[in-house]
Amino acid sequence: MRSRHPGTALATVLAAALLAVTACGTAEQDEQPAEPREPQAEQQVEQPAEAALAADWLTAQLSDGLVRNEQYDFDDHGLSIDVALALRAQGGHEAVVQEVAGALEGAVEEYTTGGTEGLYSGAVAKLASFAVQVGDDPTSFGGTDLVERLEGLVSTRPVSAGRLQDSAPGTDVANTIGQAFGAHALEAAGSPAAAPVTAYLLDQQCAGGWFRLLLTEDPTARDQSCDAGDLEGRSAPDTDATALVVLALLEVDDPSVEVTEALQRAQAWLGEQQAADGSLVAEPGAPDPVPSSNSTGLAGWVLGRLGACDEAAAAAQWLAAVQVPEGERAAGAVAYSLEAFESLPASGRIVVPERDQWRRATAQAAPALQHLQPERCGSASP
Repeated sequence: MRSRHPGTALATVLAAALLAVTACGTAEQDEQPAEPREPQAEQQVEQPAEAALAADWLTAQLSDGLVRNEQYDFDDHGLSIDVALALRAQGGHEAVVQEVAGALEGAVEEYTTGGTEGLYSGAVAKLASFAVQVGDDPTSFGGTDLVERLEGLVSTRPVSAGRLQDSAPGTDVANTIGQAFGAHALEAAGSPAAAPVTAYLLDQQCAGGWFRLLLTEDPTARDQSCDAGDLEGRSAPDTDATALVVLALLEVDDPSVEVTEALQRAQAWLGEQQAADGSLVAEPGAPDPVPSSNSTGLAGWVLGRLGACDEAAAAAQWLAAVQVPEGERAAGAVAYSLEAFESLPASGRIVVPERDQWRRATAQAAPALQHLQPERCGSASP
């Protein structure tokens, strides 16, 4: 669900002007992180037309419950989950979400093994977390106990206790996003592995408030925290990773004090990264970073759920400015960047090589577009 640059879109993937006032903004938001708000009757407020258009376009990208990558001819299970979670967040798409879940039940082995003899912890964790979020049993999803599989991928070494690791051959590609999905899924299942996995996850938050994407390269290192890493290397600030970790932790029932404090620090950091026009970049420390819909969408989604209404509305405004309008061929699709939006041909056709990027950007932007309607801030669907 990540998009690093206009040519890829993920491991991810996202305004005309900053709104001065919204119905739910407060002066205190400039001084301290907003507290998450409990869902109220406002949850029934009709969503903005832009959010509905994005949901319709995403739904149209599914074929028998899955997103098919036509360029490389494979079913993209991870992106299918992203689409389903975006639709779930907007509400009113339960039938489509369940169709995706049903399709994934028949693809557990293909997705979690990648065709190898082992398992990819990120895929197992993401699928288990998805199962929980859509109301399925992660201990019997498609006939597979995903919790048991996930527990088997948790390191028990003292120096890396709780770290998720791949058993698939080759380079271990486990990262902080998979760690976050795993923490949620294991906590929901009541697994004893939830505590060490969550503790290791929280160590991936730097003192500045962001969560890094990449784990310590050496799994035997004595200190595998974000602060022990290179701030210009593996511990570099990462907007997408931070937002995705927050979204996973917001699904945790009865979070600990440590988790709550981590969420507050992440919210404050995300707010600091937002430009005056509402946009965010994936890697704030990178040279010449480009504002993207993936990063702006994920951050706007998070800020809205946490009740930071002015910031969420500003992000939504920026996203709406790079969305194909109603009446056009690809109405509802959100471009990765302003350049990608302006490069869409007059025919309005999104060609196959570029379709993956548009899909990922839209999946991460769609929930944030809800905040064009201030009343949905802090009380929209999950």
